[in-house]
Parts: sequence; C-alpha cells; structure tokens
Amino acid sequence: MARLAHSIARHLTLLASAGGVIGVAAMAQAAQITPPAGCEAFLTVQSRGCMVSHYWTCEGDAAGEHWRLSLDVDGPMSLSHTDREFRWLESLDLRTGLQSRLVQPEIDPASLSELLETGRDSFTFSLSVSEGDAPFTRDYSGFDALTGDTVAIDGEVLARTEFAYTETTPDGTRSTVGNQYVSPSLRIFFGGTETLTLPGGEEISYDASPVDFARPNEAGFLNALPLYDCGDVLS
Repeated sequence: MARLAHSIARHLTLLASAGGVIGVAAMAQAAQITPPAGCEAFLTVQSRGCMVSHYWTCEGDAAGEHWRLSLDVDGPMSLSHTDREFRWLESLDLRTGLQSRLVQPEIDPASLSELLETGRDSFTFSLSVSEGDAPFTRDYSGFDALTGDTVAIDGEVLARTEFAYTETTPDGTRSTVGNQYVSPSLRIFFGGTETLTLPGGEEISYDASPVDFARPNEAGFLNALPLYDCGDVLS
C-alpha cells in the first residue's frame, strides 16, 4: 500500500521532467506525448467521444501493470494505473486533482482471468479518494460478462462484453450499464457504448469505442490530439 501511495506522485514528477503531461499544454505545437523516463509506451488508442489514450509500462512496477494517460482536445484528462487483473490500483483526475487508490484487500477483487476463463466476473471493492481535508470513499459493485461475440477493430481482435455496476459516494449512488471490449492478449479493457444514471435519475449516454490502434513505429503512435467525434472543436 505504501508503494501505491507514492507511485502517482512519482509518476507525475517523472512526466513533468520528461516533458510529458506538462508538455501537452503546448500540443498545438508538439502534438506528441513523451512517456516519463524509465517507462516504455506500447500502444496508442484513438476512441470515439474525442479521446485518445496512451499506454506504457515502467521499471519497478510488477509484471502486468501498466499506465494509461487519456486526453481530449483540452489536453490531459486522467492518469490511471492498473494491474494484470485490471484492478484499479490508482488514478488521478488531471482536471480536478482528485486522486484515488484501491482499498486492499477487496471484498471481491476484479479478475480479468476469471472473466476470460469463465465468461463472467463479479467485483466489489472501494477506492479511497483524496479531496483536501475531506477524503471520501467510492464503493463499487457489479459484473463483467463476455457476450460471446468478437469484433476486429483496426486489426485488433477484441471480445465484446456487457457490464453493470453501481458507484456509491457520500453524494449518492450512480449506476452504469453498457458494453465494452477486452483484448485477451493485451489484458486491457477498452470503452464502448455506456449509459450512466445519476442519483437524480438523469441518464447520460456516450460512446467511447476504440477506432484506431497504433503501436511503436506506426502512424499516430503517441499523437496527443484526439481525432474522432470532436466536431468543430479542433477547427
């Protein structure tokens, strides 16, 4: 737990010194992401909903762990750190500064292995969220299930999933349902079509499905600018 408590801060320091997140503020000129020193990027994903995400692994992390930096047209949105089972170890909202860490041990840990082996995985866990002098807890409970369908997106064969979960905070309970995609070879979930229901009953639907995948030495790799569903924002 101590290692988790300091890894986001260390990662941001490395990013700043490498011109990563800080450098993206000038992406109109550079339009390129630089991972922090000691880390190696392996994938860039352009998604619907005007979002691009970059994935890398870092020295000193456990096998199977990886980091994801997501951006929209206004720059960096979030930095997250997951493990081989796709447990949400820690994350940082780069707009609000809210930092979340997985509370361990979990009641029912998320397990990508169980999903791929049995077709279904349930989970119940909590995140500790820092917010100044008033930290709070987010409680999650739900499931992921394979639908049995596969789809090829830009040459990547992905399994389609369905999911549902609730998120409970001091402000109330939100629920999200929808479909996502998972890569068994990369052991990564990608977004899909989802509907979020807020505590007051308002529903918000969005599509974060992947469109393009770029690996090292391929066109678009580490491109900081999102390409799809951005409307007139980029112009």
